[in-house]
Amino acid sequence: MALEHRDTRFDHGDGRVRPGVTPGSEPSLGELFGQLSGDATHLIRSEVALAKAELREAGATLARDGAKIGIAAALGLVGAFAAVAFLIIALGDLLDNYWLSALIVTVVLLAIAAFMAKSAINDIKRRGLKPEATLATLREDTDWAKREAQDLKRDLTAKGNY
Repeated sequence: MALEHRDTRFDHGDGRVRPGVTPGSEPSLGELFGQLSGDATHLIRSEVALAKAELREAGATLARDGAKIGIAAALGLVGAFAAVAFLIIALGDLLDNYWLSALIVTVVLLAIAAFMAKSAINDIKRRGLKPEATLATLREDTDWAKREAQDLKRDLTAKGNY
């Protein structure tokens, strides 16, 4: 009578074959902790990858906004030089007073510059820098981990394996 070799491996549907687990049997505590550890590691790696991607996206958006602010400032400066010369001369001819015309033009240009800078800063604040999607999934993951720990504790208590 030949001895039959029995394969005690079993695929649990997730593509991973666990040695020593036969169909219909309960996984051991060590296997459960191993699976929990593997799942937690995978989850943490996924969250880190999501955070990196989100921060890269936020950085790219900030870089574009910064470039827009820089270009706007440079163009505004060049345009302001030409316009200032024209306005000072035109207003000076009208008022017959060039220092007063220079003062009026300066005040108006500074007010416009302040308005533009405040608008750009408000846009950056409105977008925010927090990785919102990552924070939301971390909250969900924390809730999941708590539920898993409670389920494990309940299972251990039910089996009498404190």
